[in-house]
Amino acid sequence: MTIDVWTIDLGHDLRQGATLDRWRALIDAEEKARADRFIFPQHRSRFILAHAATRSILAAYIGRSARDLRFEKNAYGKPILIVASSQSAVSFNLTHSHDLALCAVAIDGEIGVDVEWRRDLAQHDLAQRFFAPSESSALQQLEETRRHAGFFACWTRKEAYIKAKGLGLSLPLDRFVVETDPDKPAALQASDYAPEDVGSFRLWDVPVADGYRAALAYRGAAAGPPVVRAWKF
Repeated sequence: MTIDVWTIDLGHDLRQGATLDRWRALIDAEEKARADRFIFPQHRSRFILAHAATRSILAAYIGRSARDLRFEKNAYGKPILIVASSQSAVSFNLTHSHDLALCAVAIDGEIGVDVEWRRDLAQHDLAQRFFAPSESSALQQLEETRRHAGFFACWTRKEAYIKAKGLGLSLPLDRFVVETDPDKPAALQASDYAPEDVGSFRLWDVPVADGYRAALAYRGAAAGPPVVRAWKF
């Protein structure tokens, strides 16, 4: 039993002049409505491709047609795959940033994945405002040349854990602590929200294209680390 992380190159398909109609036909009415709310065409296209690819990936795991897959959301908005009127044993999570999407898949367990395009941000202000005090302090203690990588390592590790928990913004970013050093293994170090998670959740950094940072959080029986695979449209 493995954890799979599928990388989806959204920009490549768009650069090849892909016709979106084929992929739009795979998503449901709710996803189409969400796509149509995007103002800029490239954002709409990325959303359609990411969600169509995720449907295709999950369909291969359960032997169903991609367009026939059905999802429900938990109380905090996390999608859950439904098979025969009950929750599927296949756990998944989708994330996308700029031209890259990741779909993480495992059999059973709680899984969350996050990818971020490493653009310029007001890192110090954001860390002080949203991260745990010990994380903000640790980032400031990194060499200046490593703080940018450290910020995104911390951010993606925290977001992956929140997404695995499926609690959305009800789990504040400053209620738990992850490893902030970008060159050290990802880890959940402390949590006053759920102390038991420190021993039960595993975190990994996910190798992705230059210019991005990604992390995965998981609690379950699958052996790690995740296997990274490339999805082809």
